[in-house]
Amino acid sequence: MKFINAVAKVMQNLGNHRFGKCNICGSPTVFLCIDVFSVRNNMYCPFCRSSSRKRHVAKILINEVLPTSKAIADVAKNQSLTIYNTDVDDAFYQILHHQNSYICSTFSPEVKPGTEIRPGVFCQDLENLTFDNESFDVVITEDVFEHVRNHERGLREIHRILKVGGYHIFTVPCNFDCATIVRVDTSGKEDIHLLPPEYHGDRIRGKILAYRTFGIDIYELLENIGFTTKVDFSNYLDQKNGIFDSYIFCSQKL
Repeated sequence: MKFINAVAKVMQNLGNHRFGKCNICGSPTVFLCIDVFSVRNNMYCPFCRSSSRKRHVAKILINEVLPTSKAIADVAKNQSLTIYNTDVDDAFYQILHHQNSYICSTFSPEVKPGTEIRPGVFCQDLENLTFDNESFDVVITEDVFEHVRNHERGLREIHRILKVGGYHIFTVPCNFDCATIVRVDTSGKEDIHLLPPEYHGDRIRGKILAYRTFGIDIYELLENIGFTTKVDFSNYLDQKNGIFDSYIFCSQKL
């Protein structure tokens, strides 16, 4: 049924598909539009199933770390680059999971953090990562930190496991014209809702609570932790790689 629904949506949006080249798998392709109102989260490459958002992450990774590469598939030629991704079974995993220097994680309260669930996939709690200090050149998190109860602790853990000069490439919902909106008071052991609960769709859990919507003060927070941060907003030229209507944070460990 899901496949039939997806095909129907592809047919409904024929005028919104775009030709281009995927910067993850490297294939010339047609980026398939499923939902014109949320192109950031679709415009799928049929070869690696990457979305617009994920290809934007790839763009920053290539620009900052692999400037001579055209696609993430080229990372296979750089055995020394260590990457930790908090997404599992995505397009990056499809291309890189054979690399010993690429690992990813999920979280399950029933599994002890640090347990290797299958080769290259670990159970991890972002607030208490089990990796050694300065283990990675790159950490990738996509739409994760709005769901981390103690986000500052989690960001400090990312800083700890990154090598000096390493990059945290990430996405979070952010209002750049106001301060962070705190939805849940997490100062005690129990959550206290300050606003009506907001849940986001989650591929594994179905839905997951959003503790906050970040604001312009995220820059100060990241600076205090020890990062220098910039944001890349998608532009017209990015459309050749199927990147639409998104922004990516790139924090470098000083």
